[in-house]
Amino acid sequence: MNASKALGLLITVVELAGLAAFVLGMHTLIGVYSSALPSGEQGLEPTMGDPVVIPFTLHPRNVGFLEATITVSISMVAEGDQVLATDSATVTIPAGGAAPVDLELRIPAGVFQQHMDDPDLSWVTDIEVATLFDLISFGNTVTAPGGG
Repeated sequence: MNASKALGLLITVVELAGLAAFVLGMHTLIGVYSSALPSGEQGLEPTMGDPVVIPFTLHPRNVGFLEATITVSISMVAEGDQVLATDSATVTIPAGGAAPVDLELRIPAGVFQQHMDDPDLSWVTDIEVATLFDLISFGNTVTAPGGG
């Protein structure tokens, strides 16, 4: 009987520790993801040349209690599924910290001129956040119109 009580107590402790880890992981995940989304419109300031360079910077913060890894990918897509340019980055953010995510789309000047006023142009952003040794993760794809 004594061994079964000890085993029951051990199982309860493991369950509570698992629940606490899950709650801390979700708190971290939601905090990093929500801070990675751009607030308001991000102005595009392409650097003209050949290739044309369009920089993007996100400033995710980790207000949680666990380390988190964020992977961000952005693509400029023309009508259909023609990817004109894409870039991605992965950053690990310690608990309570912040880290910028810098992306650059490089597009040949002729292709940029051809598509810059295209009404079917869109921006596709993939954001994925993982924490707790990648046991808890969340990803989302956002597509926004961006043509003239």
